[in-house]
Amino acid sequence: MNKLEDFGSKDFLDLLFKPKNVLIYDAKPKISFFVDGFIRQGYNLENLYLVSTKDEEILGIKCLKSVDNVPVDSIDLVILSVRRDDLVKELLNLLSRKIVKFIHIFTAGTGEFDEKGVKIEREIKEILNAYPSTRSIGPNCMGLYCPLGKIAYYSSFPTENGAVGLIFQSGDLHSKMVKFSARRYNIRFSKGVSVGNCVDIQVSEFLQYFNEDNETQVICVYFEGLPVLYKNEGRRLLEVLKNMRKPVLFMRGGRTERGQAAVLTHTGSLASKGDIWKAIFKQTPIIEVPPSLDELIDYTYLFSTHIQNYKEKNKEVEYPKFKNVLVILWSGGFGILATDILTELGLNLPIISGKKLDALKQIYPIKIGSLCNPLDMPWIISSKVYLEVCKAAVDDTIDLVLVVTDSWKDLDDERFKNFYNNLLGIKEHVHSLDKILMIILPQYPSESRKILSNKLKNDGFFVYRSIESAAKSFLKLYEYGKKRKVAL
Repeated sequence: MNKLEDFGSKDFLDLLFKPKNVLIYDAKPKISFFVDGFIRQGYNLENLYLVSTKDEEILGIKCLKSVDNVPVDSIDLVILSVRRDDLVKELLNLLSRKIVKFIHIFTAGTGEFDEKGVKIEREIKEILNAYPSTRSIGPNCMGLYCPLGKIAYYSSFPTENGAVGLIFQSGDLHSKMVKFSARRYNIRFSKGVSVGNCVDIQVSEFLQYFNEDNETQVICVYFEGLPVLYKNEGRRLLEVLKNMRKPVLFMRGGRTERGQAAVLTHTGSLASKGDIWKAIFKQTPIIEVPPSLDELIDYTYLFSTHIQNYKEKNKEVEYPKFKNVLVILWSGGFGILATDILTELGLNLPIISGKKLDALKQIYPIKIGSLCNPLDMPWIISSKVYLEVCKAAVDDTIDLVLVVTDSWKDLDDERFKNFYNNLLGIKEHVHSLDKILMIILPQYPSESRKILSNKLKNDGFFVYRSIESAAKSFLKLYEYGKKRKVAL
């Protein structure tokens, strides 16, 4: 029987992310980033115990000489960092002296490294089976991040909480996901876990937990493969994935034969064949993410913000039902490229004609550019006519509106202020129809671009660096909407 089921996944795993006390053993300056993370998050340092065989103090916190000196009998979370040759011995020593709820085994060089490491993992599993009240993540993992629990393993992680949950089999990818997402799109997270080799707690258990977690709205997974020591995990994972009620953005490592070889030397997992995963993605509501951290971040940005917008209005979340796009810009050439890109990705650009085109021409009798979609209006972006045309072009037949613009040197310029007011007017109109608006602000080194991008995001605009990144993100949201409808 799975140990998690004995405790009840929700309440028990809450303690992993919000431990009332933490022990780091063997604490040393080389892993002081753990201590730094706790300090930055505002963890109660009176409940952070450092046991070190060599050091008297780390980052101002006095070290204890042995586990016996820790002044509590029960410890919620232990971060275990010892030589791999000492891992089994120290684990037994620790569990014989203290009641431990969770252990984060930081030590690497186990099942992913060699046969001796595989043997060590088997011994760890046997020990944990003998102590059923103790659960473990790792070995070979960076560990936990939870702003509400005041825990993080890096001081660079945001202290504000959000609604995105992370389950990653790579510590470095987990770290970059947090840092890049926060800086690029101001994404914030509910909880994150780098799980490593999964000798005990499995990815399926964390998925089940996040599915019930009120603090999490979107779940991101980086998955390398199934653990060698748990033959039934594949079946369990499939069943959990079938029953996910929240969006799961699932990125799989080891998609190629060469990638599968790399998986074995990273977490020692068994990568599954591609045709198996095609069937899994078809049978479940989860969304497949290509092997690109940038794309995962782009999708997470749209999913998390889209859902949060509806939550703030106390409305049930709606997803795009169709794939009709209106493009608004001021460049004929860019409009042609945008049309090709969007069409090749599988989106529709309805040609505006007939009575609708006549109505647009009445508002703006165009002489240069086009009103047929894309809307190419190079000279009127700062006039009221621009807003009137855009609002008339966006009706219930349009699902996505893309406005392509550029940075401005002077945001106090009257033309910019008028243009920006037009953008705000377009947003209000698009959102009133429950449609999606994205601003395309091409990426290049520029302080003025950075300023405008931040202003747009702060005012509730989706801002993407390219037509392609925006369109791919929208298509994943549309795909999830279709899957969700079928599931219901």
